[in-house]
Amino acid sequence: MGFDKIAYEQSNVAFFPGYPLAVAAMSRLLGVDPELGLYLTAQLFCWLMWIYLFLFYRRWQIPTLWQVLASLIILVYPSSFYLVVGYSESLFMASLLGFFYWLACLNSMKAGLLAGIHGFAMSATRIVGLPVALVPLLRLSRRWFWTAGAVVLALLGGLSFFLYCQLRFGRWDLYMEMQRYFTGVQANYQALFQAHTYVLSPERWQVLLSPSAPLQDPGLWSDALSQLFVSVTLGSLVVTGLLDGLSVVAGKSRRWQERLGFHLAAWAMFYIAVAGMSPLGQRSMIRYCLPVHLVQVLALLHWAKHTDFGFLPLWARPHLSRVLKLGYGLLGLIFLVLNQILTWRYVHHLWVA
Repeated sequence: MGFDKIAYEQSNVAFFPGYPLAVAAMSRLLGVDPELGLYLTAQLFCWLMWIYLFLFYRRWQIPTLWQVLASLIILVYPSSFYLVVGYSESLFMASLLGFFYWLACLNSMKAGLLAGIHGFAMSATRIVGLPVALVPLLRLSRRWFWTAGAVVLALLGGLSFFLYCQLRFGRWDLYMEMQRYFTGVQANYQALFQAHTYVLSPERWQVLLSPSAPLQDPGLWSDALSQLFVSVTLGSLVVTGLLDGLSVVAGKSRRWQERLGFHLAAWAMFYIAVAGMSPLGQRSMIRYCLPVHLVQVLALLHWAKHTDFGFLPLWARPHLSRVLKLGYGLLGLIFLVLNQILTWRYVHHLWVA
């Protein structure tokens, strides 16, 4: 194959093809330079992602205040600017939400086809789209035919890329091989259960806590922050999962099957990202945790909407309300500050993720 003669950024198998193909289509359709097409495509699918988010709000009849709070905590997430700067995040997240949105009302060929098309784009954009596309199979019902059809169509997005590699180069796993060759990345599937995944080195702690590092350090500060967010994201996954599970077991929460897919998708995306980034010290995880954060917010909204909190004593409710308001305010403020720092680093060509 002669990997040493191929520039990684220019290789047609170093990245999944969904976003590059979308950019090429947008550039030709509008007659613009591909570099401008990168940003226009990202903006388009970012817009579509927000549309699906608000469609979920409307379907679940989420109160307006909750919609505002949920949208803000997504908007200020530290790496949310990746949705509009020419990366594949917006396409992946728009297709991810579209996939789950249409699966939730799967009662016709139209809904099944739309779910499959969104899933096709999802798995053609990120390798994590392949396991996420399998999630609906865990909840087959009388609509099993449309569900299975949508899942098969969704899987074809990523599998067709592997087929292309096999037919063109004689190696179906060329994407993984390119990752190993050019970045030294070889997935560690035990990383989630190893302490070094979460324990920052003294050097990383020193840089992370340095007041000047966010604006001066070329890369170590961002890598340390990414590793820290592995622990933060794992903690949020465990807490939200326990809250949901315990409330269901106690008989206080209804319609848990509707949000099960969001929980499973969040865990799948997080696990694969952690395994893949483990050899690189969890760099870029603050970016790969963005879709995990999105589906967690949706799962929490659905849980809160369909959970009976009447069991809480009247005297405890004002205190709990104050704690929640304070926690949300602190989290939002921290996210906003980090978002501005990382955005500043990005526009000044410093390493982010």
